[in-house]
Amino acid sequence: MTGFLFLAIRIIASPLVNLFQKKLMSQGVDPVRIVLAAYLFFSALSIPYLMVSGSFKYPREFWFYMILLGIFDAAGNMFLVKSLRSMDLSIFGPLNAYKPVMALILSFFIIGETPSILGLAGVIVIITGSYFLNYTESRENNSPLDFIRSEGIGFRFLSILLTSIAAVFSKKTIMMSSPLETLAWWSVIGTPVIFVLYLITVKPRVKETKIHHGGTWGNYAYLMTAFLALQIFSLYTFKYVLVGYSLALFQISAIITVFLGSKVFGEGNIKMRYIAAFIMTLGACIIIIFG
Repeated sequence: MTGFLFLAIRIIASPLVNLFQKKLMSQGVDPVRIVLAAYLFFSALSIPYLMVSGSFKYPREFWFYMILLGIFDAAGNMFLVKSLRSMDLSIFGPLNAYKPVMALILSFFIIGETPSILGLAGVIVIITGSYFLNYTESRENNSPLDFIRSEGIGFRFLSILLTSIAAVFSKKTIMMSSPLETLAWWSVIGTPVIFVLYLITVKPRVKETKIHHGGTWGNYAYLMTAFLALQIFSLYTFKYVLVGYSLALFQISAIITVFLGSKVFGEGNIKMRYIAAFIMTLGACIIIIFG
């Protein structure tokens, strides 16, 4: 019962993170600054923990994978938030279903794993669901090519690729330490990566809108709270619930994201996007459990 409570909190926290990220961007905050703020927040919590726990004595292999994890995940998170700025929340959420598709592809090319028939069926289900994400009754811009060309999709799939690669390195580091220690070092190593990206992509080109009103600071506070809940309850869910079932049930977040996109931002075509989210969630579950 405890595991399913943690699971429920994690499922709710994930779309809330995306909601407050999009709210901040609607207030003029650059996506890279949002990611940098999140990393700085986690580093502020992680450094004291690492100093007290003395989590420094690891083999050279650990640091190799940890640095790769920090680089790939930081870049992936940057592109994730950039994609969110230019697409509807109700489209952004269901696209998470492509993560297990990317995992299948990477597993095939990197370690030679051949997906099962059910795994391939799950891929087809997800691609089918994608059609309904961009469906309009006027039948304009309904083709898969139009969907791929739509704004933000490229960044979204790039973020999925980078974070999927990072997940492989994450698994390696967890096997040599613990989930909590990996999370701590993830933030400490990822922070300078994001800071460099911030200096390169944001600082030289704009004088960003000053943060001077309570709404923006409030959304930062909500974002950090949701982000902390997301990370912590993901770890504890894996402790109490089988990882495969956990990852499958995490996909329910997509349906909540569609709901938030409709209610908070007034996004259109919501009926079709609910259908797409349901179909794509089903496809992701098939891959994760049977693929």
